[in-house]
Amino acid sequence: MRTKTQAAWTIVLGLVGCSAAQAQPPGSSAVDFTGIYEPAPFVGTPEVTQPAEYPFTAQGRRAFETFDPTVAPRHADDCAAETMPGILWSGNTMQIIQQDGSIEIRFERGNTVRTIHMDGRPPPADQPESELGYSVGSWEGGVLRIDTTHVMPGAIFNNTGYGISAGARLTERYWREHGENDLQLEVVVDDPVNYTQPFTLGRDWVWAPHEQLREWVCVDLGPRDEEPDLDELTRILEQL
Repeated sequence: MRTKTQAAWTIVLGLVGCSAAQAQPPGSSAVDFTGIYEPAPFVGTPEVTQPAEYPFTAQGRRAFETFDPTVAPRHADDCAAETMPGILWSGNTMQIIQQDGSIEIRFERGNTVRTIHMDGRPPPADQPESELGYSVGSWEGGVLRIDTTHVMPGAIFNNTGYGISAGARLTERYWREHGENDLQLEVVVDDPVNYTQPFTLGRDWVWAPHEQLREWVCVDLGPRDEEPDLDELTRILEQL
């Protein structure tokens, strides 16, 4: 785990030792992450902290080694819905809005909106799988924890063979280093179908109050293995 993480968890562990009378009620926090963030400067794709070697199960390794990028949703359809945890590695702007009982995380990419339930509500018994899953948030001192389940089978990163199953549990933790407004993010992936043990991924989000989320306009010209619909392209260009 990164050095920044060690410092953050030192603070968290100290807070855990406080008496129950001093503990914050569920869903409350003195920390306000509301605002707009953008990726740290990058070339190609945002930098992601990841394991030197992924702990594949036999099934996970087989899926990785036989992965065909030409049939991946993002390759076949530029307008495919964003998924968890793939949306977390976006190279576009993100906005956090803290509200009573919930937090919204908005991503410029795909005009994607995640709802984080902060009232302790577990997912309903009949909760279906979905692209973004069902997310429950809580505060661990100054650290925002989000547990997400009921995701659709897919990939950890878009268009890659690092699989994620419907039974996976994703645990995100967001925090700020002392005196900073940037956000640190770590995600623990617990997916026994594809990996023999949980592992951690991470990235940074840079505080960007001067930025704004812009509408994401997706142009669908049909499957990539077919001739594009030039009439549709002409219509879209005329509307710009």
